Amino acid sequence: MKNMKNILILLSVYAFLAILRGRKLSVVRHKIYTGKIEGKLRLALLSDLHSFSHGKKQEKLVRAIDDSNPDIILMAGDIADHVIPHGNTKILLRRLGKYPVFYVSGNHEYKSGEIREIKRFFRELGADVLEGVNRKISIGNNMLNISGVDDAIIGAQRFKKQLLNCAAQADMRLFTILLTHRPEKANLYKKLKFDLVLTGHTHGGQVIIPRYFNGIYAVNQGFLPKYAGGHYDMGCGDMIVSRGLSKSSRGLPRVFNRPELVIVDVCGT
Repeated sequence: MKNMKNILILLSVYAFLAILRGRKLSVVRHKIYTGKIEGKLRLALLSDLHSFSHGKKQEKLVRAIDDSNPDIILMAGDIADHVIPHGNTKILLRRLGKYPVFYVSGNHEYKSGEIREIKRFFRELGADVLEGVNRKISIGNNMLNISGVDDAIIGAQRFKKQLLNCAAQADMRLFTILLTHRPEKANLYKKLKFDLVLTGHTHGGQVIIPRYFNGIYAVNQGFLPKYAGGHYDMGCGDMIVSRGLSKSSRGLPRVFNRPELVIVDVCGT
């Protein structure tokens, strides 16, 4: 009985430490290679902040971004929340004013009932809001495409129409990025042959069991999700799924699953 009590105490301490660790911001780096650019481009992917704060005036997150020195910032939805007020989101946008910022919506921004207001203040604070369009931009010696679609909550037909519009507008001879919220639509993305797809939505599967499971449960994918977080080879290109920046999900803690800023180096071959 005493041994069992000690085991329970140890497990409780272990779980508590795992939850605490799950609130600490991490910087996760990925590298991909392409013949479509010269040198290197550095992208910062932010997703699923849900209006949480990372230090006073978002200092920890902003410092991590500045230390990484990205060329552009790409926001893959649910940066604002449908319950938590938008103050922390606005603070972050104001502090990222020196970077080119591109944003697509997530499902929670639509759930808020304030999607027009949210998109309005994103634009006013310097972000380019992508709604089924492609932007051709120049960074250093490279020209590339940034495409982006609204969250699939807009409906299957509208979502597919936005995707097709992005592909039609993009010059596929250039390196082409699709910014979208949901990774479970991977089969649709594959058909359109984007070079790099950047997504979020999964919150990393909420609970990770190191060495065994990359994530336990993700909305719209269920248990043991295929795309919980990380780098996935899609054959025609790559998909990177952010585990998100929120510190919890509707009150449920993250376990062995730290909020993450994703840095992607796109390297010429």
